Amino acid sequence: MKKLFWRILLASMLVLPLGGLTLAQDDVVTIEFWGGWTGPDGDIMADLVNQWNEENPGIQVNLTIQQWSPLFDAFVVSASAGESPDILAMHPQEMPQFVELGLLTPLDDVIEGLEAINPDNYPASAWNANIYQGALYGIPLDLHMHGLYYNLDIFEEAGIEAPPATGEELLEIGRMLTIDENGLHPGDDGFDPDNVVQYAINMHTNHHAFFQWWSLYNQLGGQLISEDGTECVMDLDKAAEAWQFLQDLVYVHHIAPQGQTDYATDFLSGRTAMLIDGPWRMPALEAAEEESGFRWASARYPQVFDEQYAVWGSSHIFTLPALADPDKQDEALMFLEWLAANSAAWAESGQLPAFRAVMESEEFQSMYGREAFIEMMPYEVLFPNTPKYSEIFASNAPTPMMVMAQNIMLEQADPRTEVEAACEAITSILATP
Repeated sequence: MKKLFWRILLASMLVLPLGGLTLAQDDVVTIEFWGGWTGPDGDIMADLVNQWNEENPGIQVNLTIQQWSPLFDAFVVSASAGESPDILAMHPQEMPQFVELGLLTPLDDVIEGLEAINPDNYPASAWNANIYQGALYGIPLDLHMHGLYYNLDIFEEAGIEAPPATGEELLEIGRMLTIDENGLHPGDDGFDPDNVVQYAINMHTNHHAFFQWWSLYNQLGGQLISEDGTECVMDLDKAAEAWQFLQDLVYVHHIAPQGQTDYATDFLSGRTAMLIDGPWRMPALEAAEEESGFRWASARYPQVFDEQYAVWGSSHIFTLPALADPDKQDEALMFLEWLAANSAAWAESGQLPAFRAVMESEEFQSMYGREAFIEMMPYEVLFPNTPKYSEIFASNAPTPMMVMAQNIMLEQADPRTEVEAACEAITSILATP
């Protein structure tokens, strides 16, 4: 039924005129399109590309997918050889480093006169995130952020009517949902933290650990990099307080596992009753519901600290590499125009399409599980734009953020010591030409 709805919606959308874009009919043009969607969202993007290829035999899009960090490494290597894909997906915070290297095309003049790709069709927050030093370098596809998923059967069995909305509720509900092999909960006499059979919530040990920290640090009103981009201005007390909350979930309250790696499997198997993850997780949850009857719901990321509500967020964007074949640029824009106008199907990936007509449609607003994420959209906070992004945040290297996160969450290191060391390292990176 859901797929039928999307086919009807896609068929009913405006067929966009392509303005001044022209296409020679003699030869097949192949567009190289690179992206990092390695989860269920990658399958949805592949379906969209296949649909385009079937409908447009003269322009064939070749989609290449791999993990984001290796994808960017491959992009730099290809650029050093004088070659680039025609379209490269990324996140806004990764964009400045490639702009500074001269590897991305400014888009203000390129998109002039296009029907779908123009600022009127996107929320200002989504569009403006792609502007760096006064120029547009990216075209938004979606928005996404962390949310909370919970197992309805486990909640009902425990007599819990609603998911936690605050830090206090997370701890209270967390104790109720954490059970050792003897049926005891944290705080009970004889509770055995070394033999827990059900934890309340997952705990990331990869880059999503500092994504969670970023949510809490921003709830405290923290700032990471100075306005001029030259130094780390982390509030060490607030940064340590945010990390301490996460670390205590594992080592003090015992409601989250230490060293967890397969978060999704643990949630689906019932080892954890709640899961912090992004909207991209929904296709897998929907599949589990269909295959095994797994019952789930979503909620906003908890407001742990009272100063303000904030949640880590980002988006997927499209860029046009500067070293791509200029003779294919018109065809690449044709595909991106079509993809923007047809991004309703992207909602099946769980992501929140940034194209306004889709985002504001009643059908999308009412899709199961999306409401909590839609509510969080005004509160998402992206990492700061800096050309040193990969050196500070990359997940496939010992960057300050990864080292800080893993020392605190895996080694139980002192948060205050680690945030101070991370801030010193970040300032050193920013000061290096």
